[in-house]
Amino acid sequence: MKIPRWIAAILRNRQPEPGFRELLDVEQEANRLTGAYDHGELVKLIRKYRHSEKAIEKIAMQVAKSYPFYSPASTMNKGAAEMIKALKDTRFMKKCGHRLSEITPQRANMVHGMLAMYTFMRDAYLKKLPNQGRQTPPSEEVEAAVRILDCRISYNDVSELCGLASDMMMPSRYVMIRYGLEDKCDTYNFMEKYLAEHNDYEMEEHFRNNYAPIAADMCRAAEKAVEGIKGVRLSDRYLENLDHELHLLGRIAASPDAVYDPLHIDKIFLFKYGIDITAAPEKQSVQAQKAYKELDDRLVRVTGRRPYADEFFASLRHGKEKVAEVDRPRLVHKPVLRNPPSKGRKMGL
Repeated sequence: MKIPRWIAAILRNRQPEPGFRELLDVEQEANRLTGAYDHGELVKLIRKYRHSEKAIEKIAMQVAKSYPFYSPASTMNKGAAEMIKALKDTRFMKKCGHRLSEITPQRANMVHGMLAMYTFMRDAYLKKLPNQGRQTPPSEEVEAAVRILDCRISYNDVSELCGLASDMMMPSRYVMIRYGLEDKCDTYNFMEKYLAEHNDYEMEEHFRNNYAPIAADMCRAAEKAVEGIKGVRLSDRYLENLDHELHLLGRIAASPDAVYDPLHIDKIFLFKYGIDITAAPEKQSVQAQKAYKELDDRLVRVTGRRPYADEFFASLRHGKEKVAEVDRPRLVHKPVLRNPPSKGRKMGL
């Protein structure tokens, strides 16, 4: 005789799976607790239903949707650590996999993504502040977390990095850490806040002078990071911005006086492409041509279009040759008389 499923559940778990109404109540309670970031109560809820795969799945999904681990510090409170420990100890997590090193990125679900973010952020915190008396996650778990996160949210990474490079929109803390931009972004944010809170006459000179180089360095780093991600499509806004900057470099290469056009060219742009505003015009033109070639090569690589640099430099040389020909002094051709008349006697009519 076949044992009914509900009897098998009782024999296996000593308690049956919750009914539909109870599962709905569990889901709503988990949603309320995650919205309040009440990890202590979530631990109690998880432990209460630890034998129910359906209930734990509902709770885990609500926790994952709330994006609880948005910074390294968010993983270090006691409630968060206990919640993750309690979740890993459930039948649901043991069945679908609670060790990240055993999960392939393609098989990872939203809950695995949440565990990966927890592992990544906790490791980042303990690497930055190691003397905390707490053990860092195993290296194989951290590596697996990075693989899972790269597979799951690389599109978001690209969007945030493009926004930082083109419009200086700050990315998430995860993106800052993942792509080595945390120090640069924090320095820029500090400078922005300082400049907003102080008048010009109150500022120290090195703050005013360092703002543009810091911003340019941050943008260059963001561009290098986003263009280094393989198999993704860069945003149209990002590519249009690079194409516009290529046009500006061409202007400076052809006419170095363009560096004094404050409407279109600022100090951040000049620092970003290594153009010295105090240099001689000829040197500025050379610097702009070098930057033009490098940016053109990048656009060829990321878009697949044909290169423009050689054609532009040829037209630049041709234009200079034409200008030189116009400016060259012309020789006055005087008539040469083979037998000039003598000075003593005038010729008759």
